[in-house]
Amino acid sequence: MKVISFDLDGTIADSSFADAFWEEEVPALYARKNQLSIDEAWRIVKRSYEEVGSEDIRWYQPEYWFNLFDLDEDVTEVLRRVKDRVNLFSDALEVIEALYQKYDLIIISNAPREFIEIELEGIEDYFSASFSCTSDFGVVKKSGDAYLRVCSKIGVAPGDVLHLGDNPIFDYEVPRSIGMRALLIDRTNDHGGSGLKDMREILRMEPFSKDLKVKR
Repeated sequence: MKVISFDLDGTIADSSFADAFWEEEVPALYARKNQLSIDEAWRIVKRSYEEVGSEDIRWYQPEYWFNLFDLDEDVTEVLRRVKDRVNLFSDALEVIEALYQKYDLIIISNAPREFIEIELEGIEDYFSASFSCTSDFGVVKKSGDAYLRVCSKIGVAPGDVLHLGDNPIFDYEVPRSIGMRALLIDRTNDHGGSGLKDMREILRMEPFSKDLKVKR
């Protein structure tokens, strides 16, 4: 293996940051704009999210929602207001530090580019590249084609990449279908124990166990 690829939300960070933006900040802005209560604003905003749905690329695009709701604020400034809600998993940080000694690390995420840049602040130097399927490739899920495009952009064969992520379809089955290696991260045992409950288990596997020095 030459490259280790990480999913972001659910793998390196939990959902607190994204939830704060979509479920708190956007409804609060809509409430102020339209002189509504937070509860009424959230009902309207949530209904709008549901009407578009996660299979539509617009669902992932902050600018689309700010235009739809006629919100005047800058998306990045609003995201920075909830930057303190970014919560990185300690086991992921330890693994990233260890793997960085020997491997090229990248991010492949469905999150919009604006989210990725803020969530990675402070650890961005560990990663040689980051890819947003929604912002960079215009697709709503990590398809086989998206993974192949990443491999092409960084100049490696799929078999040279190990991908780590928490979705059993898009982080495990799809990358394996195009020849990548993949490991499922399942901290909450949602997938019948088929994944790793602690990402640090990777460091006990070959080839990592032989040539990595893990800082404690």
